[in-house]
Amino acid sequence: MKKKLVSTLLVLTMATTALVACGKSDEDETEVDSAYDEDAEAVDDSVDFWDQVSEDGQVRSYLTGEFVDATYGRQRPVAIMIENTKACLPQYGISNAGVIYECVVEGGITRMMAIFDDYSGLDQIGNIRSSRPYYVYFASEYDAIYMHAGGNPAAFELIDAGLVDNLNALTLEGTKGKSAAFRTGTSEHTLYTNSDGIDIGIEKLGYDTSLPSDYEPHFQFAEDGNDLEDGEDCEAVQLYYYTNSPYWIYNEDDGLYYRYEFNQKQVDAITGEQLTAKNIIIETVDWFTYTGSQYLGYLLSYNTGTGKYISNGKMIDITWSKDGDSDITHYYDMSGNEIQLNVGTTWIQACQDDYVDENVYYADKSDFSKAN
Repeated sequence: MKKKLVSTLLVLTMATTALVACGKSDEDETEVDSAYDEDAEAVDDSVDFWDQVSEDGQVRSYLTGEFVDATYGRQRPVAIMIENTKACLPQYGISNAGVIYECVVEGGITRMMAIFDDYSGLDQIGNIRSSRPYYVYFASEYDAIYMHAGGNPAAFELIDAGLVDNLNALTLEGTKGKSAAFRTGTSEHTLYTNSDGIDIGIEKLGYDTSLPSDYEPHFQFAEDGNDLEDGEDCEAVQLYYYTNSPYWIYNEDDGLYYRYEFNQKQVDAITGEQLTAKNIIIETVDWFTYTGSQYLGYLLSYNTGTGKYISNGKMIDITWSKDGDSDITHYYDMSGNEIQLNVGTTWIQACQDDYVDENVYYADKSDFSKAN
């Protein structure tokens, strides 16, 4: 392991047992409302990007830049911790997320956090897993209401300090339709939420769902597209995460990257469709292990780092900067300009600095096929 950093307060609490939970499922066949209208166009595209509305009153999503129902697009998003082990697959509802974070946690496995603005019409989301401090930091950047199933002591210190409004599924679980979270079985992989459950939890805890008047969108979007003309070709990405061995393959027909892990397509259990991303951000992070425990920490706040931005079959080098605990992480090209994402779903892959060189980027996806 590398850098052993200690926070005195965290050391005192590390003896606390981590609360965890997760979920699998009974496959409920449910009609799912589309979160986004891919054919929606701005009534007046000469106005500021965030002020644009479509003919049916949709607004630009702060997460994806796509048009979304104004009811959801102008309220606080919800961030949900998602398990990502082979035992929990397939996950439910995460294809509706506008932004997904993936980080390595203990034992080399990864965990995800899916952020939704429009979570309507989803009968099952998850399964839900426990919190880690770096996910609390990420959720706070969006002013998101943060749903998790317990967590380690470092995460609870941030939650208890008020960094986020949280929904702890372990204390809010009960009967489906009457509680924020419900179980579909008895194992640790069986804890879920749904659209109604999220609303039930928010109402029970009395959280304000309105965004502050000075809310700053997390990303900038290129309304007319960003072709990354000066970037390198990148049609496949193999990430170093050794447990699930995820990779992305570019499809030039629709301009999306398709997600694989555990040597298979990663699909959403509700739709049966493979997960995709329009934007992939590789964020290189310094990391450490809390003394006396196995828990990892990432040095995010008041820090900078490097990374990659990948979209439309191209890749550029970037830097990132995060000025405070709840401050937005900004991403810049090598000229110092904040990057403009392409409209669509974004995956942020946090990569430990010791291992980031083990990521492999292929200019041509046929080269990836030959290498594997």
